[in-house]
Amino acid sequence: MTRSVGSAADEWSFSARMLNLLFEAAAAARNGVEFSNSEVADAINQRAERRVISDETIRKLRIPGGPQPSFDKVAHIAAFFQVPLDAFKDGTATHEAVAGEANKLLDARRRHTEKVDRQVAEDAESVQLLARSARRLDSRGLKLAMEFISSLQKMQKPQN
Repeated sequence: MTRSVGSAADEWSFSARMLNLLFEAAAAARNGVEFSNSEVADAINQRAERRVISDETIRKLRIPGGPQPSFDKVAHIAAFFQVPLDAFKDGTATHEAVAGEANKLLDARRRHTEKVDRQVAEDAESVQLLARSARRLDSRGLKLAMEFISSLQKMQKPQN
């Protein structure tokens, strides 16, 4: 099947990069849990109350240079991710705006994750220092240390 130059189909080019970016952004909003292709297909089909798309089709659409979906499929995917149809068309202002917002969300998630990772590492170092120090105590010293820690916990409880 040959398309004529300048047809509506030639003007539309589905962005697999945008679809993958939306999967990543949705994962960032879901504590890092990415939707599976199957979950997306099932949700779209349930909403449409008919079989609109398969998980295999979504998998193929996520591959750059893959097949071009029908307008109907793009509309359903856009509705699932709550973005305008033009988000999937490279070069449009909508595409750039949606990509910008998705990247902001991903950057915020990365910064948060890095902060949490640093805090966990610092806490682990503190716990290791306490454990090394406790190993040098006799049983009486350990008992006193535990009592002191218990007292500190009680004093901090109202602040937390």
